[in-house]
Amino acid sequence: MMDPDFDITFVMIHDLPRGGRDVAEMTLTDAPIKLDDQLRNYFRSKIIDSLRRRGIEVTVDPYKDPTVSHAIAQIIRDEASLPGQSQLIARRLHAVQTGINPPGLLTVILGTKDSQPAVSVLKLEREEGIRFQVHESHGRRTVDLQFLRDLTLTNKTKVFKTSLFTLEDPSRPDSSIIGSVSDDQRGQLQGRGVADFFLNTFLGCTLRVSPARATFEFVKAAEEFFNNSVINPEKRGRYQVALLSTMQDQQLDVTPEVFAETHLDTADRPEFLDYVQRHGLAPGAAFEKDTSLVKIKGFKMTFENGMVLVGSADDLRERVQINGEDEGHGVHIRDAMKQLQGR
Repeated sequence: MMDPDFDITFVMIHDLPRGGRDVAEMTLTDAPIKLDDQLRNYFRSKIIDSLRRRGIEVTVDPYKDPTVSHAIAQIIRDEASLPGQSQLIARRLHAVQTGINPPGLLTVILGTKDSQPAVSVLKLEREEGIRFQVHESHGRRTVDLQFLRDLTLTNKTKVFKTSLFTLEDPSRPDSSIIGSVSDDQRGQLQGRGVADFFLNTFLGCTLRVSPARATFEFVKAAEEFFNNSVINPEKRGRYQVALLSTMQDQQLDVTPEVFAETHLDTADRPEFLDYVQRHGLAPGAAFEKDTSLVKIKGFKMTFENGMVLVGSADDLRERVQINGEDEGHGVHIRDAMKQLQGR
């Protein structure tokens, strides 16, 4: 996603024990805090950086538990509900965690994104043995600011799961939430399970675009751009090799902006991302790669006079030389002919 203009207003922080333990071990605060500039910059930078690198666009899943999505929507509509609704969110997370989930802090942040009310829900995982410290005033408990400063600014805790939500249509009282979610714990093998737990089970959300459809639209946008806007055949071939390689590698996620920065010349990136956007994808948002709807095993090259060259991705990369302008835009095939026959 593009860097959001996210400002922080109030923060609620609750302490959750290791997953699977008795609910009485939770420490819930009941009043929000206003962060100092140092802490505000810390949380804001963590949220923006994580969502920029790994954020995926999500919406409410009507078939999942609505506890958290309803609580987030309520906080956006009524900031006074932040303490009570954030406690509901904390209880929901504790209820669905298992013994493999380490202790941590559930952080619910009320602020504004692009001048609209917004809520960020973070899961911070900290070292075991660090005692959660609260400050009591007039019978209300808040997290101790010095404790929070020591915990976050000295790397004794890590922000592993991040989300940022707004209302889909603020003018409608029944509008549901939309947002971006990232999970910095996602790995090559177990990443899907971690993401499902946080996104589906806890938040009650789902991807706004299915992985298969997003992958299909990305490939379609890329190939349209290569064929319609890239005049140099040599460059066009290089870009196609990069696309095939990206579709075949072991990375779970694809972010159009990252693809452009990694594989395309600087001058080509804006127009490429415009094609991506026209196909319904946010250039800065990652999507989970699913190649079930696309052809990624090879290439088909059609020449001006009607000849067609078909081969694998390795053929295109290793055996086909696409010449540039000064070489006459031709193609050289570096391979021995096995058979020739009429048709």
